[in-house]
Parts: sequence; structure tokens; C-alpha cells
Amino acid sequence: MPGYFCKTRQRYVGVDIGSHTIKIVELSRSNGPFQLEAYAVEPLPATLMDDQTSAEPKSVAQVLLKALSAASVSAREAVVALPDTHVICKHLEVDAGLSDDELELYVRLEAEQYIPYALDEAALDFDVLGPSPNNSEQLHVLLVTCRQQTLAWYEAVLSQAGLKARVVAVQAHALARAIEGATPLVAEAQLPATVAVIDVAGHTTLLSVVHQGQVLYARELLFGADTREEGAFNPGALEQVKRGLEQYAESVVAPAVQSLWLAGAIGARSGLSAWFEARLGLPVHVANPFSQMTISPLVTPQALRCDAPMLLTACGLALRGFD
Repeated sequence: MPGYFCKTRQRYVGVDIGSHTIKIVELSRSNGPFQLEAYAVEPLPATLMDDQTSAEPKSVAQVLLKALSAASVSAREAVVALPDTHVICKHLEVDAGLSDDELELYVRLEAEQYIPYALDEAALDFDVLGPSPNNSEQLHVLLVTCRQQTLAWYEAVLSQAGLKARVVAVQAHALARAIEGATPLVAEAQLPATVAVIDVAGHTTLLSVVHQGQVLYARELLFGADTREEGAFNPGALEQVKRGLEQYAESVVAPAVQSLWLAGAIGARSGLSAWFEARLGLPVHVANPFSQMTISPLVTPQALRCDAPMLLTACGLALRGFD
């Protein structure tokens, strides 16, 4: 009976090209839960850290090849993320009665109002998210656009590393997908569905608020792992987190944040979650996008516990491959 049983496992690799590192996650799935097959974190040379897209794709592809080799990745189809700063996302309300051609024309006309460059220079895509929550006769549509040359650069990096671009996604959407993938654990623990995530990098931190698979709010905070003290951050860093949460509460009509997830290179550091919890008055958890997955015997559990918080976006990208 063809179609009832899947004899081969699908595999996709998520590629997160950050400002300091390339992080990759390979996931597989047949009929059961997702399995983490492999992952790697590879630092970028200092000459590539400021703006990778100004460099030749080959120089970044070499680092990606090193990561793929270190993890012994077998998947050839990949999902890569464009940084939020390189894309424009806009939510639109569209009449539900439009044909496919009419919908595409409407979205292109709307895009001309929002992009600061010529439409023929743009790579444009849109997704119908479903009926509008405010009007059942309208559709909620997400418009995403970036420059063609930016898209071509990321596709070239994958191609020169021997990978095929299955999807080019948006970084914030990948993070939200990884959070959503962990929601069974959230439900079991009776944690709220609206969470704030602080993803700490070398010199900056991204604060995001995620609700039901969507990023409602994102803000870059001007501190990073280099401002961390033993089991803590300096007072200025804490004030930036507080201010970011306050601005979300003031600017967005949405459920209040009731928990915080720590991500990035310092997410699993001892004592840090307790430090934030005591000062913010919120439950604080270490982000682990693999909590509901099986783990390959080739992955070292001890290393994964330390590394999981920094793999949030890469995991979300790999999950996108299965859609």
C-alpha cells in the first residue's frame, strides 16, 4: 500500500550565518518525531565579521564546508536565513474573493509603497496566513521582500558549499518556528504561550517576543556576552532588557510576556537564569529547541546541553525544510 509507510528519512540542514559564527543543524524525520542528526558551530574569520555579504561568497562557503564536514552532514537540501535587517516584512489585509492572479498583482502594488528601491531589484514573496482575525471577509497576508543581490549571495554560499537552497527564510521567523517546536514542553509545564527570548551574541543581544508562532516585537540591545560577569550581567544590560520589555508592553496590543527564554552562547551558563528571574520577576528558562526530539547516538548529550541555546535559529530553519 504505497503512501502509508515512509521507508526513508527526510533530512534537511538549517544554516544560520551570524555575525561571528556559522551554526548548522541537521534534522531528519520519517513518520515519528524529528531527530537531531548533527550540528556544528564554526567561527568566522575576523575579516568576515562586519558584513559578510560584502565578501565573496566563496570565502564564507569555505567556513560552511568546514562546519558541514565537522558534523558529517549528509543532507544536501538546506534552509538559510536572511538577517532581519536585510528584509522588509509587512502584514496586509486583502479581500478574500481575489483570484490568485489578482492577489499577486495587489501584493506587488502594495510592495511598491514600502520598499526603498526599484521593484525590479526586489525579490518578493508572500504567504496567505489565513482569515483576518478582524474581518472574516478578508485574508491576512505576509509580504516579504529583499534585494535580489542579497538573495543571490546567500544562494551562492550554499551552492559553493555543495548545498541546494530549499527555502530562504527570515531570521525572526526561524526563531519563532523553533520556539513553536518546543511548545509541547511549554504546555506540559503549563508555561504561557507568549515568551520573550533574549539571544545573546558577542557584542549585541536580540530581544524578541513570540506569540503562537509569530514574532510580535524585536529589538536589538546594545550589550553582548562580553558584558557578562560571573553568573550575571552588569546593571546597564539589565536595564536594557527591562526597557525593551516595557516598550513592547507600551507599543503592542498583545498578551503580556509571562516568561523569558535565554538563548545564544551564554544561555546555558550556570546561575544566569536564576539571576534574571530574581531581577525581572518572571519565570526564566534555558532555550532548548530539541526538547521534543530524539537525539542521534552520534551527538554528545553533554555538549548538546551547553550548545542547544545558541542553535535556536538554525533549528528553526531546519524545521522549515519539512513544510
